[in-house]
Amino acid sequence: MATLQSAILKLWVYDGLAGSYNVNAPNYTITKTKLPNENDIIFEISELARDYINIQFDGDYTLANISSWVSYFVTYTFDDGTTSIKTGDLLGTHAYGYFEDEINPQLTSPLQQSNTCIYWKKGEPVRIPVYSGLTLYDVEWYEDDELLDKSVYGTNLFPITADTTKYTADNVSTLRASSTHIENQYENDYTVSVWGPLNANRVIIKTRDGQEIELTITLVEECKNTPYKVTFINKFGVLQDIWMFGRRKERANASREFFKINTIETNETTTFYKTSRATDRIHNVTTNKSLTLNTSFVCEDYNQVVQELLLSEYVWIHENNKVYPIVPKDNVVEYKTHLYDKLLNYTINFDYAYSEINLVR
Repeated sequence: MATLQSAILKLWVYDGLAGSYNVNAPNYTITKTKLPNENDIIFEISELARDYINIQFDGDYTLANISSWVSYFVTYTFDDGTTSIKTGDLLGTHAYGYFEDEINPQLTSPLQQSNTCIYWKKGEPVRIPVYSGLTLYDVEWYEDDELLDKSVYGTNLFPITADTTKYTADNVSTLRASSTHIENQYENDYTVSVWGPLNANRVIIKTRDGQEIELTITLVEECKNTPYKVTFINKFGVLQDIWMFGRRKERANASREFFKINTIETNETTTFYKTSRATDRIHNVTTNKSLTLNTSFVCEDYNQVVQELLLSEYVWIHENNKVYPIVPKDNVVEYKTHLYDKLLNYTINFDYAYSEINLVR
């Protein structure tokens, strides 16, 4: 039996249609030789792919770029001179798993956020991120027990048409539409922003195998403070929103450097210096703004939401009809429970991810 000796990996990370990469220009070409005490050759590609996934978000969820295609071509060489080839296309995101999830956790749920209780600004349509790469499922929006809207997501559903046969109750038992997944779609088509109707306070996601995921929505009408929406890339690699209803505090931190100058002047009669001229000259002045936001009172699910927010590399705040990049400053989230903390709320500190003095040239 032939023994594996070496392998060459070619890796492409790109946007657009699946398979639309330049076969002659891989992002990576990696050669590995099997170690004497091993039977396989393993390539870890997640960090390689992340370097080329260009996250872009300007407030328009439909145009956001949060993922890329990752295509691979592996050539295995054996000791008898034979080779074998393995190829494939993967969806690359900035998702991650926890240690408890074990190796290579997969997307198995249509709901792409950790919390099933949502606190949302009243008068704004609720948005939840779902994954369209699974089998068909329904998303139903309710106001209490009244069904407001229902949509179908997941793999594509093709309608049945009957051109020549007349179906009656006597000659038909079951009609089924075929369900397929179009592989040559764009990478960002796998994540769908589902917007609910106004006043919806419940969402039920029903899969075709009978599973149900129910989300509760608490609509908050804040009168004292101005609510702010923060958007971040969560552990599933998608855009998630969290509303901050509590008090907002802002700060500006200025830094500067100094150097000494000689201010002595001379003329025909005397030597002097002007007391209005500084001998300590300021340069390299920079200013960074920071802010503190508060969630107001939330459920225990927000322990996980806040943790993912602090772990996120991409965070934005919606202000004045624009979005601005911000960076969480906190490094610790203290898990809270209703048993001991009664009313739960979180205070989070952020820095704006740019200098207040425009340094873009």
